[in-house]
Amino acid sequence: MASIGRAFMRRNNSYDVVKLKTFKSYVDQDEDETDDEIKKRASSFFQNDLIPRLLPGERVVTEADSVLCFVPFTERKQGTSGKLFITNFKLTFLTGDRSSYEKEGQRQRNKIIDDGDIPLTNIESIYQVVSGGKRRKLLPNTTVSTLTKYLEIHCKDFRTHVFGFKFAPKDQIKKITNAVIHYAYPNKSYLLYAFEYAKALQTPENGTVSNTPMYDCAADWERELNRCGCTKWTVCEVNQGYCVSQSMPERFVLPMNLMSYNELMKAASQFNENRLPAWCYTHTSGASLVRMAEMYADSDLADYVGNLSSEMYIRTYCNRLRTAIQLADVNKGYPVEMDLTKHCPPLKDVQGAYEKLKDLIFIDSGKEFAVQDISWLSSVEGTKWLTCVSQCLKTACDAAEHLKRHTVIIKEPDSRHYCCLISSLVQILLDRHFRSRLGFQSLIQREWVAMGYPFQREGCLVQDLNRTNNEYIPLFLLFLDCVWQLMGQYPSAFAFSETYLVTLWDSVHMGIFDTFLFDSCHQRTRYHIDGRWQQRFCLPSVWDWQMQFSNDDQSFFNNPLYIMKTNPDVCDALTKSKNLESSLRNKISTKKLYSYELQNFEESNVCSNPMKSERSTKLTPLIGAACMKLWSQCYLRWQTPAQIIGGGNPSQYLQQCVMVEEILCLMHKLEVLKKNNAKSVNSLTRTRSDLVFSMALDTPRTTELLANSYLTSSFPFSSAQRLSREEKSVFTPISLFLEHSTIDYDYTNDDD
Repeated sequence: MASIGRAFMRRNNSYDVVKLKTFKSYVDQDEDETDDEIKKRASSFFQNDLIPRLLPGERVVTEADSVLCFVPFTERKQGTSGKLFITNFKLTFLTGDRSSYEKEGQRQRNKIIDDGDIPLTNIESIYQVVSGGKRRKLLPNTTVSTLTKYLEIHCKDFRTHVFGFKFAPKDQIKKITNAVIHYAYPNKSYLLYAFEYAKALQTPENGTVSNTPMYDCAADWERELNRCGCTKWTVCEVNQGYCVSQSMPERFVLPMNLMSYNELMKAASQFNENRLPAWCYTHTSGASLVRMAEMYADSDLADYVGNLSSEMYIRTYCNRLRTAIQLADVNKGYPVEMDLTKHCPPLKDVQGAYEKLKDLIFIDSGKEFAVQDISWLSSVEGTKWLTCVSQCLKTACDAAEHLKRHTVIIKEPDSRHYCCLISSLVQILLDRHFRSRLGFQSLIQREWVAMGYPFQREGCLVQDLNRTNNEYIPLFLLFLDCVWQLMGQYPSAFAFSETYLVTLWDSVHMGIFDTFLFDSCHQRTRYHIDGRWQQRFCLPSVWDWQMQFSNDDQSFFNNPLYIMKTNPDVCDALTKSKNLESSLRNKISTKKLYSYELQNFEESNVCSNPMKSERSTKLTPLIGAACMKLWSQCYLRWQTPAQIIGGGNPSQYLQQCVMVEEILCLMHKLEVLKKNNAKSVNSLTRTRSDLVFSMALDTPRTTELLANSYLTSSFPFSSAQRLSREEKSVFTPISLFLEHSTIDYDYTNDDD
């Protein structure tokens, strides 16, 4: 019996001597038990002692014992037995098999949630399977009275979780099923866990700080105006206290010397939700991009103001507003107006395409996958999702082209949906500042968060009983997909990687970040309880990535090809290499030596002057639907049969990282050879690229991250814990990429 106790101790060091003594007295009650019976009782004992890791303000609501968590695509024949918990923040599964907690071969990527955790705000739909195989979708505000055989959880990150309750106590099954429905679909915003989390933080000092401008003060707006060289626009505080529009920020940009406060108030009454036209961006040509809500129809406005003379009076102010926008950009003529409802796909079509795409992705059966794989390409085309992506890119390209010569006003009914998407894409196309990580984050903060994209409503974080349609509107996902398409066509133009985009999409559904939790700045500053507005507590910003990821994991956010294009030292080395290769090619009179990589860099102008104005580059992508690709790392990362073991884009990414590191390493060695004394050599420091293979220059070359991370086309999101035994056996650590490289971490060695 003692050997069994020691085995359990070895599997989990957190179980101390006191618990082992308790277990010993527990099994010593019956000396006639066999070893197998003792092992079963031991497993039950330790399983009952499982406790999930809780965040501040998080509490356990209910739990169920002896639950089966199935490995996807094993036809529900392979899984793990454990304990399922429901807290006010997440659904979490802890296995009673303590060997699964061994650190060897496993690594926790996110600091906030474990691999078996599902934030409740990430749950999109819940399906109940009862005896006989009958399957039904569980809707909000419903109560389940029948026993559940399987519970299927479909998440907004396209992951499917299946739990079985064959051995669970019957009373616990009903409790756990109803608890999932109740806490995953709250009908009031203050019922979200984020508010309990905020109360537990207590003081703003416990909140996170980010270098990304929040656009909650005039200085942030003025800094962007100065960067764009705007002299005819100014920060306006007419909405101070949200007295004009509750969906707009307190400060935004309008033409300078426009009108008085009272005149602006009257003009605002003509626009939907009182949303005045607002500045987005000024191009190097001097033309500006402006977003605008639609104006009320004449009949609606007459009803609103009461009589015809007042209507004409207000129309005069609106005409003056348009004239001021025109005069703010001298010599650009009358602004070009683009009605986005005519250029972009209807939101219902986006919803429909998204639902069809989900039908393809949300499977966990190998048989379904095999049948689906036969007509995969035609099925993807049939969803029309890529058509929606193509239409948005075309609209953005058209607006960017107009912006070369004229001020462009983009408008839609409320200027809170496609205006966010198109204005962001236009700025990415025209200004390389927004292709950097900090610039991209500031763009989202300004055009989406500050300008009032309704993340809470359209993300269905709260169920609105007054809405007839509570369907999820994935407009932010559509935007990220458009950016990914641009990255595919211009691989060296963006400072961040596709892993960064996917991680950003996952963070939208975490449910504790101020950035993606509210519908407007007004709602962000106060929330509503029982008819009264309450002051909001401080919540962290998503842009402080240290809260979720270590520096090692954040290194996967950086694009090695961008470093090749912008780092002066790397550019110089590549230029010399190209010149040498060109010289050899001329001598040998053959083109075979001209490598694919160097051709690609030359075509992309990789070694152009990195000091060139960051606002002078423009992307002109291919925008046809046939040119669009499915974003595999985002949509298919959890479909294990679709994964390429040891290959795919992550393999190419890691090879590019090795190439950059080797260039920096060789450049450092050349500098060392040029030095004559030991002091100079020891003072040299190799340039840091902030890529995965440069994260630990002063540590052994194979770190824990590299040794315990496995490479597939879904890396770094693929988890060995969710794979079958056969699939695990063919995985290899990414540290193998360093086996034949010339990367030298011992950069102060005299032998260099």
